[in-house]
Amino acid sequence: MRRSRAPRAPRLLLVAAAAVLAAEGTGCGAGASQGPETTAAAIASIDARLRGSFRLVRFDPEVPLEPMLASMLEFQYAHLVIRFDGRRILADSPGLHVDRAYEIRDPAWDRFKLVSYDEAGVAYEAICQFSGDGELVVHAQTPPWKGVATLRRAP
Repeated sequence: MRRSRAPRAPRLLLVAAAAVLAAEGTGCGAGASQGPETTAAAIASIDARLRGSFRLVRFDPEVPLEPMLASMLEFQYAHLVIRFDGRRILADSPGLHVDRAYEIRDPAWDRFKLVSYDEAGVAYEAICQFSGDGELVVHAQTPPWKGVATLRRAP
């Protein structure tokens, strides 16, 4: 039996939001030039800032979404809460629960690469950057959620 794309779409939304981004902004040069202790300290600092809950407030897809995916996305703005606990991304909204492992790579100031893994172990990469007002901007590279998501720290 063929699965429709719609039930899988909310899981992919997490990849866009979190999880999971553009090679042009990876900050690899900064992370690659650091020693192991410096890189570990930078990752720990990013991890401490990332831990906690965020809400999806915006997603700008690179390519317009089909109507059903667009309406599912619109619903998520008011409901999706994404929590980072240092090892797992947990995303919850009515009808959606996602639990994935993640890791932080290539830290460079407020920017880092976030790699999350789906149930089959497939890696999804995103370039994330902390911005003002408790926001996290996520540049997702995985279709159909390729684009830029903005998450805001939940109260």
